[in-house]
Amino acid sequence: MLKLLLVCLLVSIMSPVHALLLPAQAGIHEPASLAGHLMALRDPGGLLRIEDLLAQHPDANFVPLPGFLAAGFTRDVYWLRFTLQRTGDATDHWYLEVAPSFLDDVTLYAPGGDGHYQAARLGDLQPYSARPVQFRNFIFPLTLPEAQLTYYLRVKTTSTMLVRVLAWQYPGLLLAAQTDTGIYSAYFGLIVLAFLTNLVFWLWLRDRIYVSYCAYVAMLGLVMMATGGFISQWLLPNSPVLADRLVGIVLCLTYLIRTYFFIVVLRLRSHFPRINRGFDIVLGFYALCTLCAIAGFYTVVAPWLQMVVLVINSSVAFAGPWLLWRGHKEYLLYTLAFTASFIAVLIALFRLLGWLSINTPSDYITMLGTIIHIVLLNIAVADRVRRSERKLLDAETKTALLGIERENLKLQRQFVAMVSHEFRTPLAVIDATAQSVEIGCAQTGSTSYAFIAPRQEKIRRAVRRMVSLLDNFLTSERLDVQSVDINCKSLDLRELATEAAKSWHHLLSAPDQLILDIDNQPIMVFVDRAMLTLALSNLIDNAMKYSRAGSPITLRAYKKQGYGWIEVEDQGQGISADALGKIYDKFYRSSDAMAVPGAGLGLYLVREIVGQHGGEITVVSQEGQGTLFHLRLPLTVQV
Repeated sequence: MLKLLLVCLLVSIMSPVHALLLPAQAGIHEPASLAGHLMALRDPGGLLRIEDLLAQHPDANFVPLPGFLAAGFTRDVYWLRFTLQRTGDATDHWYLEVAPSFLDDVTLYAPGGDGHYQAARLGDLQPYSARPVQFRNFIFPLTLPEAQLTYYLRVKTTSTMLVRVLAWQYPGLLLAAQTDTGIYSAYFGLIVLAFLTNLVFWLWLRDRIYVSYCAYVAMLGLVMMATGGFISQWLLPNSPVLADRLVGIVLCLTYLIRTYFFIVVLRLRSHFPRINRGFDIVLGFYALCTLCAIAGFYTVVAPWLQMVVLVINSSVAFAGPWLLWRGHKEYLLYTLAFTASFIAVLIALFRLLGWLSINTPSDYITMLGTIIHIVLLNIAVADRVRRSERKLLDAETKTALLGIERENLKLQRQFVAMVSHEFRTPLAVIDATAQSVEIGCAQTGSTSYAFIAPRQEKIRRAVRRMVSLLDNFLTSERLDVQSVDINCKSLDLRELATEAAKSWHHLLSAPDQLILDIDNQPIMVFVDRAMLTLALSNLIDNAMKYSRAGSPITLRAYKKQGYGWIEVEDQGQGISADALGKIYDKFYRSSDAMAVPGAGLGLYLVREIVGQHGGEITVVSQEGQGTLFHLRLPLTVQV
């Protein structure tokens, strides 16, 4: 029983294909499809002639096709045989449409009245202007008697071997041509609209992604023109060889720009840094295929090109969902767009490779997927514009607020400078008056000198404290806004140390409290005198505040290892280990220092000033045993 079924199945497969019967209404509202009515013969060398086929048995070597011919990329020639018969009430004027439009050589052999076959040759290597019917696909006019007629169709192409054959009456062909033209016109209109819109976006925002998208959209339009036969129809009706070569060139360029756009818009290089070189290799491969297509070798690289495209599109299709899963919600629209495009490209690739039959309903699937792809991408790119506008508005708002804040700070500093200036004058008067009283009492030998002297010293110390606070605050403000004008000159550190010691001499608890220990050799450094003097003054002030009254303070200046060094050492209360890492922070006061007057600016300023001069400050301290500060400054001349 099983053997009988297998024999019946084999007989049914090998049995001759029935003729296509064409009634009166066929080919008017929809085409009369020859799918299932075709037999194919593979001619590897392309040496067979029509006479050779006629000399053989009608069914010899011909294989029935379940649908249309889909043989993929091949150099072989294929012969198709089919039989047509019209009914008595049907017209005898018919039109045979052979698609797609990129077939190189399509020759129809129709039986003549004398038993011979007449050849009609079309293909995209023939001038478009010489076609009997001006249409993007190949149209053969037929005159059908009521009797059955067998036709032979010879197809040769350097592109993929896809052949679809349809029969039309004139009204149906005209309606189909108008509908086809309308669909493609709408598609190309959408392409132009997307191109111009994103060109405006680029002129507006100057973001390279819009240039990439314009190039990508333009190539989508060109590839549809090339594969749809519109380059021959609209641009090069008398240059068939150039139009044919442009098909491969445009396809390779489209894959190149498409992949580059994928990389840019999904930021694949930043999200997948380990495979950057892989992206470059793929782009280089597409560029190489483009050069091969320009040289006329597209057929050689086409199968490999399509396989690489299949792998890359599959990778991109998985990259989008992976990025969404990782929390990159901004790629949602791009992922949907690429998914639609991936499905459309997948169908097109399966057709080009001969893995999928090309029945009529699948003609516009690629176009439909591309339209969905473009619409979603336009929405995504427009959303990018919206987000750019929002960022721009936020930036403008922040800039305006920053401007207001800066103006307020400017007014505040002007006020502080004014107050400081106004404070300095009465403080100077107070200091000068106290000093005059002391001098007057000393010169007259007044009995009240012993009473006045310590009090005037307290007055002068308080004045010095106020002046020091003003200097620290103003210098801190200048450093914070990075507007310090450093007037550096070559100076001797010994001179600066001596001047600092003299300026504090009258404020010491004992005349010999501040010990000056300096080298005999010059220590030349390139510094701002006023700022470095302020730094030394702050260190001496700190040493006095945190030491017992009268305890020694040592100020050293020396040269060592190519640097100038200044040290301020005291034998005071020292600094706790917890506070050592914070003493340079602005306004920082340790809990042990709360009883000592100060604003927490002194050491902060010392570090900033030394840093401005390319130097460094370090500290060594131990609680209850004193503190040693080291200032290191580069020498003017390294000795």
